[in-house]
Amino acid sequence: MFNIYMGIFIVIAIAVIAGGTYKLVNMDIMVTAFFYFVGTLALFIIYGISWFSSNSIFAKTTGSWPPALNSCPDYLTYFARPQADGTTKKTCIDTIGVSKNGSLKVFPVGGGPPPATEDFYFSLDTTRSDPAARNAELCQRAMTMGLTWEGITNGESCVLPDGSISTGGITSTAGCPATTATPPAAQ
Repeated sequence: MFNIYMGIFIVIAIAVIAGGTYKLVNMDIMVTAFFYFVGTLALFIIYGISWFSSNSIFAKTTGSWPPALNSCPDYLTYFARPQADGTTKKTCIDTIGVSKNGSLKVFPVGGGPPPATEDFYFSLDTTRSDPAARNAELCQRAMTMGLTWEGITNGESCVLPDGSISTGGITSTAGCPATTATPPAAQ
């Protein structure tokens, strides 16, 4: 792919080298024009190599997106849910009502004990240890509850580790459900 910064650099280098050399030649200072040409050409080549090589500041680095996943789906709050045996279960709660289909009820804020029913909690526990399989399981759970989760799901399909959207087809490795497109109505 074409690097726009390198293109701008080349145009500026040609303008500076040619313009300065032309000006010095018109002033009949040929030796100075020669040294100016050689010096600025060497200078632009050195800076061009250092700025536009593979390990330069302008080199594009590829990485996963997002760089770090949120611990909970979008707009949910982490909640360590106390269990009867004294341990805590990793969950997320919805305090503002972001579930699109109402599967995750709004957590009551204000004193009192936390609700005992599961429909107030988004569980972060998974049965898989592989990161891709774990994300697929969390994606399925988030979509079932009508939630979005940056880097996991956009609410309609799963997001793969490379940032692409899963089609949910037979070749999908994410294990997410297929997105259903409604055909246009017949006229």
